[in-house]
Amino acid sequence: MEICEQSETFLEEHGDVAFSHTKIILREGNQYYYAITSRRYTATSKVDIHELDLVPIPASQIWPSFPTQFGRAPEPLPQDCFVKRPSLLGYGYTEEDSNDVSSLLLNEAEVCEILRASPHPNIAQYLGCLVENDKIMGLCFVKYGMNLYERVTEDTRPFDTDVFFQGIQEGIRHLHSLGLIHCDINPANIVMDGDTPVIVDFDSCRRNGEKLGIKAGTPDWTREDFEFARPENDEYGLSMI
Repeated sequence: MEICEQSETFLEEHGDVAFSHTKIILREGNQYYYAITSRRYTATSKVDIHELDLVPIPASQIWPSFPTQFGRAPEPLPQDCFVKRPSLLGYGYTEEDSNDVSSLLLNEAEVCEILRASPHPNIAQYLGCLVENDKIMGLCFVKYGMNLYERVTEDTRPFDTDVFFQGIQEGIRHLHSLGLIHCDINPANIVMDGDTPVIVDFDSCRRNGEKLGIKAGTPDWTREDFEFARPENDEYGLSMI
């Protein structure tokens, strides 16, 4: 059995932040499970699977059906590609979150189909859906370099901030011209294609005017009063950058 994801959760108690639980996502073959434990497991800790109470995750709530009008990823996959698969850490907390795992993936695939039909140098190049048994198992993109945060903190080479900022703006304008709002503009979602900034990660993306979903931006890079997808959502993230 393979451990796919794990995350510690902390809650505020009496003004202090205290450890609550660890959530672990596991896979055996094509079957996924989740487990919640009161033990702390860091990324390097050895997890005793036999101590976990495993709850199966129905495949129907993870993988959406593949619409025949969507594009498939190349076979075999290119070596320089990145396959984005859905995170299952939100599964099981509430019925709404559980039901949204597959719909989030399908929504992102729909957005990427629009972007593939209208490519832009400052928007991630989408290669198509990874499909197994007529289900979308992941989304395939060109693989890029470090993100903006890494570029600023780990790379000492100078770069033209004005040109870089303009590239992000042009990518956002292109999204808006297609009626799409990214809703999660932050340094982790801007990656490097050489010296060109590229916007990635479209699981928060919505059509202009739509109500935001459970994926609605990154704390400190969006505003809590944003309820709908509007251009100002992206403008706020850009202003923070």
